[in-house]
Amino acid sequence: MSEEEHRYAMSSHWVREKIVTIEIEGKPAFEVATPLDFWPEGPSEIVSPEDLFVASAVSCYGVSLSGVSKRFHAELKNFQVRGIGTLKKGEFGWEFDQITLETRIIVPTMKDKKRMEKAAERAHTYCVVSNSMKCPVHLRYEILVEN
Repeated sequence: MSEEEHRYAMSSHWVREKIVTIEIEGKPAFEVATPLDFWPEGPSEIVSPEDLFVASAVSCYGVSLSGVSKRFHAELKNFQVRGIGTLKKGEFGWEFDQITLETRIIVPTMKDKKRMEKAAERAHTYCVVSNSMKCPVHLRYEILVEN
């Protein structure tokens, strides 16, 4: 494997009808089930692949924003990212039509707000997961100054 290639290996095992595990070396295993949209009597406490798909975009943006804000010397007090994925019938069945990331960012000064605007956009532009998705990932953000 070259320096320009990274791999993420995991495995999945059947638990019971419509439920599998995800096992990643060195991390706790967890269960994944068909979403309630398609299996209403299913377990509501278990995440679905659809949850994980949207969570991948949300978490990638969050960790990207955290890292990029440092590069732009923008002090960050806090932020929250909310993701909304829209699943629609497509040519080959159900597929994500889009994901919208709604982000609320708190910074301590107006100087940080200006820098954070650039960091917020850059984090979205270079988010590995969003760039790899077939559906568009839209970003909406607000930056608030709180001393």
